[in-house]
Amino acid sequence: MKLAAILTVVAGLALTGCSPSSSSSNEPAVSSTSSAPDAAVFAHPNIEGLEIEFAKQPENIVMDCYAYSTLNEYGFKPSAIFGYQCDDPTVMDGVDTTGIEQIGTDGEIDLEKLAQLKPDAIVGLGTADGWQWFKEDVNAQLTRVAPFVPLPSGDTIDEGIANVRELADFLGADLGDTNITQADKDFEAAKKNFTEAVSEKDLTFLLASPTQEMLYTRAGGPHALLLEQLGATLVGPTEGHEGGPWAWIAWEEASQYPADVMLVEQYDEANPFTAELWDALPSVKAGQLYGWNSKGALTSRHYADWLDGLTEKVKTFNKVV
Repeated sequence: MKLAAILTVVAGLALTGCSPSSSSSNEPAVSSTSSAPDAAVFAHPNIEGLEIEFAKQPENIVMDCYAYSTLNEYGFKPSAIFGYQCDDPTVMDGVDTTGIEQIGTDGEIDLEKLAQLKPDAIVGLGTADGWQWFKEDVNAQLTRVAPFVPLPSGDTIDEGIANVRELADFLGADLGDTNITQADKDFEAAKKNFTEAVSEKDLTFLLASPTQEMLYTRAGGPHALLLEQLGATLVGPTEGHEGGPWAWIAWEEASQYPADVMLVEQYDEANPFTAELWDALPSVKAGQLYGWNSKGALTSRHYADWLDGLTEKVKTFNKVV
């Protein structure tokens, strides 16, 4: 679901004169394979024409929590984190934030602390202009501290993982590490196992994000494409609201899109979402729910584990519509 941008900029600091500089040698944020002091340029893999210049290979890096949940797989640790869902296990499960300073929560950031860190780069969801949930004036100040690197993505899960690896490679990751190659093998095995499971049952799936005001459903996108490519049948609107990725469905109309399996964004099994018309939906009544996150870690490990969990659920689910 779209996250509301509630921008409260903590700092009153004027950032004139701030510029990127490297971290001290005893506090590296990430590893780097570059030993030369020459300038480095990152050609962004999915934003055409975007080339981001650095005075040297970035080492001291600040990340939003979506970026850290993804780049953690490649051995990177930020000097600070900020952003949404930093405490959400559906995003940060298994990612250690111990000892990492958090300089912002949700749509807030402490620009003074950011400047004091003197990062070489800031990585997070966004565009060439800056972080996705900051207004133009905030991004203008942020990008005066250090270059902003939009976390790569893709039209498909596999493309997104490949694009992220271009950034990881640029930052100095060892893409041949056994943890990474094993995750790739596990992801491919998980795809095969899921395909086998859904082929044995005539189940329909709906990617949803329920709120008290409205039911949001994902109209296409990488998750939908992955599931469809693996043999799942998805239901729900095929076009998003005003061209966006999410369809908006009034609760009175939710029953028009019945599904056997409800995939619930940020699903909390211990404290699930509840509402009268939601609870009346066939898949919800049957308890045939499983979690997903539109902004979860874009890694082979994350999706291998996600598909494995869904496959085990599918084996126990039944036709209810």
